[in-house]
Amino acid sequence: MILLALDTAGPACAVALAEDAGAGLTVLAREEEEIGRGHAERLFPMIDGVLASAGRSYADIGRIAATVGPGSFTGVRIGVAAARGLALALKVEAVGIDVLEAMVEAARSQAGSGVIAALLAAGRGNVCLRIETGEGAVLLSSVRVAEEEAPAILAPHIGSGLVLTGSAASAIVGSMEPSAMTPAILGVAASADIATVAAMAAAGRGESPPVPLYLRPPDARPQAGKALARR
Repeated sequence: MILLALDTAGPACAVALAEDAGAGLTVLAREEEEIGRGHAERLFPMIDGVLASAGRSYADIGRIAATVGPGSFTGVRIGVAAARGLALALKVEAVGIDVLEAMVEAARSQAGSGVIAALLAAGRGNVCLRIETGEGAVLLSSVRVAEEEAPAILAPHIGSGLVLTGSAASAIVGSMEPSAMTPAILGVAASADIATVAAMAAAGRGESPPVPLYLRPPDARPQAGKALARR
């Protein structure tokens, strides 16, 4: 099966084409750029590029995966809409992958049997956080918390070989109380590894169809008390 993976949830725009032939996943082609904004303009040219690099066509795609957040509202919508639209046109399955879950998964091979926490800066003094064991048990599902609350949430896991990954990892370690067991930092990326997203989807993980994972309410809200009286 040929799988197309998309990530537009964060500052990177990333696309990978991978093949699962039953003996493990092979990444046929991948392309990614740190662009911040402009995912809508870059996404489909990048898809066309990885297909061309791998010598494949849209007709070869058997499954599509997209990151569903946490991330920017616009970026998440772009990736989810693209995945669902392509899946409908190609008559294949589309699945959604949690960015924090993918970051934990990427760190798992280095973490051993310890506890893994993925932390992403969420702006306005907040972080997005997820905690799992090295064996895959979920200790805390993906949530958004105030940055000052994160050290207390993580503290009970320090004795279990806690390791951190993600763009907010360094800041959180710096705000922790001094300890003989400071958590290790395995990476400070602000985006999921696109090959990991593909591997998770190939293994049957993720939600189908993909639905945006928004951990904070939208900035735009209806104005209260502004409705016109009906006649």
